Amino acid sequence: MKEIRLHPGREKRVLQGHRWIFSNEIADRLPEFEPGSWVDVRSAKGVPLGTGYINPRSLIAVRLMSPPGREPDRDFLRRLIAEADALRTDLLYPGSTCYRAVYGESDGLPGLVVDRYGDVLVTQVTTLGMSLMENMVHELLAERFHPRAVVSRNDSPVRTLEGLPLEKKVAHGELPGELWVEIDGIQLRVDPLEGQKTGLFLDQRDNRLALRRWVKGKRVLDAFCYNGAWSLSAAAGGAAEVVGVDDSALAVGQAEENAARNGFGEICSFRQGEVFRFLRNAKKGGLDVVILDPPAFARTRNALPEAVKGYTDLNRRALLAMNPGNILVTCSCSYHMSGEMFLSAVLQAGKASGRQLKLLEMRGQALDHPSLLAMPETSYLKCAVLQVIQAGSPG
Repeated sequence: MKEIRLHPGREKRVLQGHRWIFSNEIADRLPEFEPGSWVDVRSAKGVPLGTGYINPRSLIAVRLMSPPGREPDRDFLRRLIAEADALRTDLLYPGSTCYRAVYGESDGLPGLVVDRYGDVLVTQVTTLGMSLMENMVHELLAERFHPRAVVSRNDSPVRTLEGLPLEKKVAHGELPGELWVEIDGIQLRVDPLEGQKTGLFLDQRDNRLALRRWVKGKRVLDAFCYNGAWSLSAAAGGAAEVVGVDDSALAVGQAEENAARNGFGEICSFRQGEVFRFLRNAKKGGLDVVILDPPAFARTRNALPEAVKGYTDLNRRALLAMNPGNILVTCSCSYHMSGEMFLSAVLQAGKASGRQLKLLEMRGQALDHPSLLAMPETSYLKCAVLQVIQAGSPG
């Protein structure tokens, strides 16, 4: 195994538990290393920091995975997968068969995501080093879960940064004609091959459940509703009426199918349309609870200024349609936007709409998407629950 050395002082972040080594932190000539090979990482003074796989072509040149001098083998991977899954099944969601079984660096498996949908597993590999172990990973997953099918959703654009192709396929077994899962008492249809992400937005699971305390007897808007998961959770929480809006006709059709499956067809209705336009035309006071869960506005750091404008305008439009006492549930899945920056944009929206906002809850991603304290990159989802207050009111 080859050894690499860092520039002086660049080991501090790694010693705290961060798992990435950036190319500008490495003192050695990167072109001399084989892409995807294992390297032993040491500080400038020779202190061993860990073993990881290297990609000289990537800004994140090394992703640490094991103790110094330990090249991960089959047993090492088997143990990490077992520990990650046991956390979910024993502590986080006992009895559930739908959850994120592996969440990358947080579970010691950088570049790998595994989602479980009953007896179907969906994997997503985003790095060159992990792609070289993908077949072994699939074998270990089959050994542990005995799935009916394993789907590879290797279509994330971040793969291009690692020089990897975009593809999606059934890697093992055969998919059922229809795949339904149950999450917190709600049945949802999953499309592992063509659905967004790996088929469902599992990261909002706990937030959708928490929503139920705020919606009993209320009129609810679910903006960017996708397959209606927020809408159905609102209905399950006793909402009197729920309207979901999405610009995708396919998403609206899925939401309607899910609502009918759960017996919420009379409570939930869905409309195809552009959310900004819908909010602009919304009748003031016609909504009690508004849920804003848009796609990421900032996919790169350079996109942050425009993203801030987008989040501010979106929340401003929602607040203009709301009355004091109403509840706003607003989210951002933009990794590059910090929680502080997001709340600042929401605050600006409040000022622009003549509203004050009281923060009732600040939430993040679901428990099966745990964050490493030393790696802020593993935390990306922001979900704020706010009460609208009339400007000038003491609350």
